[in-house]
Amino acid sequence: MLANHTSVATLFKRIVVQYDKMRKRNAYLEGYKKEAPFADGLGEFDEARAVVTDLIGEYEEAETERYLNPDAGKEKVEAN
Repeated sequence: MLANHTSVATLFKRIVVQYDKMRKRNAYLEGYKKEAPFADGLGEFDEARAVVTDLIGEYEEAETERYLNPDAGKEKVEAN
């Protein structure tokens, strides 16, 4: 079950690690190589990985204090 809160980023991180292991071994990819969208290569998988990595970054950014209020962190920086 997925939820829409920042802790879902850990699930996406785990999926990326598992994908990297499978991609390194080219596991389960032979069937895809025979299909039209992947005949030229498996770049779509790599693009999807990049999208998930960006999503992880967005969720991690949402955990910061300044995510919804860009001015929130300025007081701390100016105080130093």
